[in-house]
Amino acid sequence: MSTVTEPAPPGPPSTVGDPAGRARIPFSSRIGPTGFGLLLVAPVALLLVAIVIYPVAYSLYLSLVHTNPFTGVQRFAGVDNYQQVLSDPDFWHSTGLTVYYVVCVTVLASAVALGMALLLRERFVGRPVLMALIVLPWSLSTYAAGVVWRYVYSPQYGLLAALAQQLGLPPLDLLSKNTVIPALALVHAWQFAPLGAYFLLASLQVIPEDLYKLAKVDGMGILRRFRTITMPYIRLPFAIYVVLVGGQAAMAFDLIYFLTSGGPGGASQTLTYAIYQETFQDLSFGPGSAMSWILLLVVTALTAGYYVVAMRSGSDEGKAAEA
Repeated sequence: MSTVTEPAPPGPPSTVGDPAGRARIPFSSRIGPTGFGLLLVAPVALLLVAIVIYPVAYSLYLSLVHTNPFTGVQRFAGVDNYQQVLSDPDFWHSTGLTVYYVVCVTVLASAVALGMALLLRERFVGRPVLMALIVLPWSLSTYAAGVVWRYVYSPQYGLLAALAQQLGLPPLDLLSKNTVIPALALVHAWQFAPLGAYFLLASLQVIPEDLYKLAKVDGMGILRRFRTITMPYIRLPFAIYVVLVGGQAAMAFDLIYFLTSGGPGGASQTLTYAIYQETFQDLSFGPGSAMSWILLLVVTALTAGYYVVAMRSGSDEGKAAEA
């Protein structure tokens, strides 16, 4: 009479060949651990190539060719598109507006972020509520922020216009030709400053309180305590934040599109909006791509230069303090 034997339950992973006795995960003979890791990374790498590397490379290609928007025929142009852009007065007008906008946003956002961080470092009643309220502008989408401030700035039915009327002041239009860039910079700083506030607050909280107590004993004033104690701790985070907000302001498009659409009369037509108009409205793909690459190179060069200056000044002050 034959007997049926049940299959034995699977045992623990084999530890043969491992001097430490650790269990080894079996791999197929066709793929090793390195190949398995590459297989896991492949989908992310392909997605990165599809949404980042390919568009950037194609933009560079478009900046070197003349493209007929109706027939799709492309002809190699070399640096003709760059020469056309650099000789265009409108490009330099947009460049000047971009520099003005970046300076306004950077100064406002940095000052507000530093002030909020110093305030939140103190202990007072209602601090948790204030911390929650401060982060709200940053949590809003750019479109929502644009809609809100469009009503605030409206000269007919806006909040500021109503306040001016109640105070007996003349009609207030901050989106006019003379004040549109500072008005846009204020909105940008209002939305971006909370990120810097929390970024700097994390660095402020690691400063030992004993340093401030000793400084007060030595008779140091507020400004001197800030310069000799606070600033060395937040120099690097502050430099990183300034670079972030400056680069983000140089590439800002959403707020300008929602609030002014480059107006009035081109008074807020920064480089990003000029690139949009040149590429997607006028269908001049070559000059538009050339403008975007010029903007990228300028932002990269300024960012690298700022980092070099900030780090060098920090190292010089550190050597002076040690001396």
